[in-house]
Amino acid sequence: SDIDWIDAAGDYMCIHVGGATHVIRSTMHELLNRLDQDKFKRVHRSTVVNTDRIIKIQKHTKGEYFLHLDCDETIKVSRYYKSVIREFIDQQP
Repeated sequence: SDIDWIDAAGDYMCIHVGGATHVIRSTMHELLNRLDQDKFKRVHRSTVVNTDRIIKIQKHTKGEYFLHLDCDETIKVSRYYKSVIREFIDQQP
């Protein structure tokens, strides 16, 4: 639950937590299987976000979105994964 977001760097995953980056050797698929699928969403082929950290969703051109996280990071959602964010938006009260 402390994880802000994750990005892939080759055969390694960079796990961003509270301003620090922890690097582990893993594939995206292996790591996603270990995380809570309700909380962690893949938003790009190399990026996963903790949906609890999203404070603002900004629509962009061509169906893309930008996610503003409470850790002052902005993550781009690719067009391929835009349905994930639309589903997340629809579930919000």
